[in-house]
Amino acid sequence: MEFIQDPNSTKSFLNLEQRLSDSLTPVRPDPAFIDSLKHKLAQGTTTVMERHSSGHSELMIIGLGLATGALLVWLVSRLRK
Repeated sequence: MEFIQDPNSTKSFLNLEQRLSDSLTPVRPDPAFIDSLKHKLAQGTTTVMERHSSGHSELMIIGLGLATGALLVWLVSRLRK
C-alpha cells in the first residue's frame, strides 16, 4: 500500500490542530474527586444476582389444566354419542 502525502492536506491538518489548541482549555479535575475515583477503582466491588421469578411455571400449570379439562370435556362428549 502506497501512502501519498499532499503538502496542502498536511498544512490544513496542522492549521486545524492549531485552531483546536487555541480554542480548547485544559480541564483541571477536583482532587477530591480524583482520590474518590481512585479508591473506588482500586477496591473490589461485590455484585449480588437476584433470582427473578418470571411466573412462567404458574402460567404453564394453568394452561395444562385448562387443556386437560377441555380434552376431558371433548372425550366425554364423544363417548356419549
